[in-house]
Amino acid sequence: MKCFFHPYKQAVAQCVDCHRALCSECAGKYKIPICDRCNTRRIRSDLLRYIKPLIICILLYILGYNIEIFSPDKEMGGYMCMASYGGWKFINKFCPFIFLWFSIKALLGYFLIKLCLSMFIGFFTTPIYLAYCLYNIVQLIILKKTT
Repeated sequence: MKCFFHPYKQAVAQCVDCHRALCSECAGKYKIPICDRCNTRRIRSDLLRYIKPLIICILLYILGYNIEIFSPDKEMGGYMCMASYGGWKFINKFCPFIFLWFSIKALLGYFLIKLCLSMFIGFFTTPIYLAYCLYNIVQLIILKKTT
């Protein structure tokens, strides 16, 4: 079998994503045998995975700032609205949607309590989560430039 990108070379591995044949030069570029196209696709999907929470948090901040949840302090309203996203993600890791058999009143109460709790937890966890996202975005951009 010949390399997909270098038809004159013998293949020694297959791309882990698309299963194209790779020569020793292509297979040795990265830690795992993966072609350039698939590696670029992976980096792009990872970037989107980390950019999406940042965009959601920015939109929630703008929403909270403009609807003035905490009237005298618009910045705190924006921050608490944004924090609800990070807190909600944190709570869902430990308590996913397991109460779907409740009545409508109980579900509404459950979600209101969860929203309040997510604002409280998100107050502390959201900055850490956003810093984690930014760090990974920077790392992926550096990785993209070096490949």
